[in-house]
Amino acid sequence: DTTNTPAEFKPVAGSIGLQFVLAKQDPEGLPTTGIVRVKGSKTSWQLSDNTTLKAQSYWPAESYLNIWIVNLVDPQGIIGYAQLPVSSLAGLENSSNDRLTDGVLIDYRAFGTGNPALFPKFALGRTATHEIGHIFGLRHIWGDTGGCSSTDYCADTPVQDASTSGCPSQPSTVCAPPHDKMFQNYMDYSDDGCMNIFSKNQVARMVVVLGNSPRRNSLLTSLGATDPTQVADDLGIKRIVAPASASCASVNPSIVVRNYGANAISSGQIQLTVNGVLTETKNVTFPSMSYLDSSTVVFSTVTLGAASVNTFVFQIVLTNGVSDGKASNNSKTQTVTVPIQGGLPLFEAFNSTPANWSILNPDGSRTWSNITAPNGNTGNTAMYIDFYNYENLGEVDQLVCPSFDFSTDTVAVLKFDRSYAALSSQYNDRLRVLVSTGCNYSNTVEIFNKSGAALATAPNNSQAFVPKGSLDWRTETIPLTQFLGQQNVRISFVATNDFGNNLYLDNVRIITGNYADLALLGVKTPSPVTCVSNPDPVVTVRNNGTTLITSITVKTIIGIGTALTQTISGLLLDSGQEQEVTLNPWSLQDGSNDIMITIEIPNESLPKDNTLSLKQVLSTAQDVIPIRENFDSLYPDWTIVSPDQQMKWVSTSTNKDLSLAYNAFTNLVLQSKSWLVSPVLDFSKAAKAGLFFDLSYAKAVSGNERLQVFMSTDCGQTFPQTLFDQTGDQFKTSSSSSAWKPQLNADWKRIFLNLDPQVGNKQSRLAFIVTNDHGNNLYLDNIEIFTDDNPNPAILESDHLVYYNGDRTDPKITFNLLEKVTVRLQIYNTLGQIISDDELPDILNQTYHFNLAGKPGIYIVRIQIGNQLSTTKVYIPN
Repeated sequence: DTTNTPAEFKPVAGSIGLQFVLAKQDPEGLPTTGIVRVKGSKTSWQLSDNTTLKAQSYWPAESYLNIWIVNLVDPQGIIGYAQLPVSSLAGLENSSNDRLTDGVLIDYRAFGTGNPALFPKFALGRTATHEIGHIFGLRHIWGDTGGCSSTDYCADTPVQDASTSGCPSQPSTVCAPPHDKMFQNYMDYSDDGCMNIFSKNQVARMVVVLGNSPRRNSLLTSLGATDPTQVADDLGIKRIVAPASASCASVNPSIVVRNYGANAISSGQIQLTVNGVLTETKNVTFPSMSYLDSSTVVFSTVTLGAASVNTFVFQIVLTNGVSDGKASNNSKTQTVTVPIQGGLPLFEAFNSTPANWSILNPDGSRTWSNITAPNGNTGNTAMYIDFYNYENLGEVDQLVCPSFDFSTDTVAVLKFDRSYAALSSQYNDRLRVLVSTGCNYSNTVEIFNKSGAALATAPNNSQAFVPKGSLDWRTETIPLTQFLGQQNVRISFVATNDFGNNLYLDNVRIITGNYADLALLGVKTPSPVTCVSNPDPVVTVRNNGTTLITSITVKTIIGIGTALTQTISGLLLDSGQEQEVTLNPWSLQDGSNDIMITIEIPNESLPKDNTLSLKQVLSTAQDVIPIRENFDSLYPDWTIVSPDQQMKWVSTSTNKDLSLAYNAFTNLVLQSKSWLVSPVLDFSKAAKAGLFFDLSYAKAVSGNERLQVFMSTDCGQTFPQTLFDQTGDQFKTSSSSSAWKPQLNADWKRIFLNLDPQVGNKQSRLAFIVTNDHGNNLYLDNIEIFTDDNPNPAILESDHLVYYNGDRTDPKITFNLLEKVTVRLQIYNTLGQIISDDELPDILNQTYHFNLAGKPGIYIVRIQIGNQLSTTKVYIPN
């Protein structure tokens, strides 16, 4: 395609003269086509599956360029991905050093020919060209960071502010002074048919990487590119069975050997060296091993030092009594770590990175580290991993406990605190907890696996997440019953990067004795505002202890009344389990009720989380839509409450007269909430419905308030429908480091939410809930519910307006009244005859359509609002 390179770029066009060859021999030295077809463990993959996917079929990256072709269904729409080389060149400083993931990953629809499923714009193989450019050290031509100051570290590629999509016409100019984009470059995102050039500087960069980078330089001399040869006597080591990379102190080394030669093999001599000392020379007799037959060789027991790192080298010396004919497969090395033995019970608060824990960081980049992370106190420290700045998608980092002995324990429970906020719904950082057992720690069981929204303990955050306090944390309780009676047990906290947001881990405990601990997590129903005077409350409890809970005692005090006690039996609440429990009905008084709930169990060890104090409001106020509330006068039918008895919405003056404000700028109680709840709303007479409200918020340097709008269909018992859920960085109207107060109309934004699902319901209720993050003040005003779902209603300067659609066949009247009134609407023809005469009740902000379709002529529309009359002439054309 070089003939398609524009003339202005031909002087800088380069050619690397590099030939690619499908592998001719596999890692064992056996003949191959270089193409391996593997049925994977999943039918589709994401980049966050990077390690799992590549482990399904991997050849040593120092000798082979791995290209995995898969069904790639990635939420970010990526169709190819490559691991950058390890190099001191600029732009490669954070490259992964993980040899087990090194290579190229490509969606099958961007690879090959003749497949009708191929992506039409990416069917010429340029995705492979692009990704292999990355393999040899090239960055995207626009420099990834974006903007005209970004660079791809190649001087002869023009400045480019962003990636290119499609196939634009030449020239396509960007930045100042104007530069012609080299969108034909293989390192852009243009369509395949547009691509036709690497620049000379790009070629020079690839040559440097090929000459110097680990796992790139060695490709030039790989035996994989040559036809395999066979010798007469060739006994090779196929793999090491034991020890694994982690082992107990006493180990029986073993290997699998294979006959790769032309002669049958009857004997071999193999040496084992441990830590540079010849430990055993093994003379083995085989029952005549034919070509490609295998046999396992077991060595004598080796005792290793406690908490030690050891090097095992297995070396074939003789085959059939003579020197082995091929040295390349005669030796294998294994580095073996004997873990430190930990004592039980365990409590690790991570005041620093614990010396007796291990951190496995295959890519040599960002990994688990110790950092300040408020959790109960502001100076608390925890382990965390910086996914926010971690570029190597799908990389896995492990934080591994010492080895534990559960052989004499009858009860064991793992508890840990975690904290995470997703960047957005597209990103799925993952935390798993794995338990490995056996002398090689090769038997692995997954006991915890959560990612993305399921992992989150705090709202989505577009900035680097730092927990604000204990409410941003969750405690997990996981029974370890299946590992009781075993001596070598290791627990690993495994973090998988999806380039999302930061993950925190704290207070890891392993409890081996019997103890009882029940936690009252919260009230599920009713919500803080209800119209039911005798609701059946439902609370959620969790067993944080190690013993089975079969019954609990609940004490409830409403106001200054007497404590009401009930016993709930028949529970089967095992360690770590949660359950919803229905309490006896409450007897609520109109208005605000103070309620205290306490749960008890026998022999309680940690009762600190057994009591909950809350405000419960009984409000039976009702209204019929449409409604408007601008908070400029009293609003007795609306309820403001803080369930945790903290700061609440307050009325304050703004440029809109009076508005509701939440003063987060001065509120130090993080995660406290305030509710604004509407009266019970009747939607039964509406055919459509829409909600508008005005919002003003300035994002501070730190802090990020959250606003949620929920809808109830049972007068506030529950609020199951989420209409709006955003944080301040999403709905902000400005930015400010001082206490925010709107001064101009531009300081507000108008939000529209469709309420059509509420149509027909008589028991609806709205709740506006703000969550404090000690950021900046939030203002709310002009809440309106229309009996229409038009997000762009007519803007009126007067109390009503008669107007047309574009073709004048559908005249309308829209009202904009200060309060609900009954309106009389009459329509006359030119002869003075009444066509219609209607009284319209509860008119506020509705829009009506005149039923004059197919009735051409001139009509007089007469509107009476109170004592005011108006007339408008309407013309309906043929």
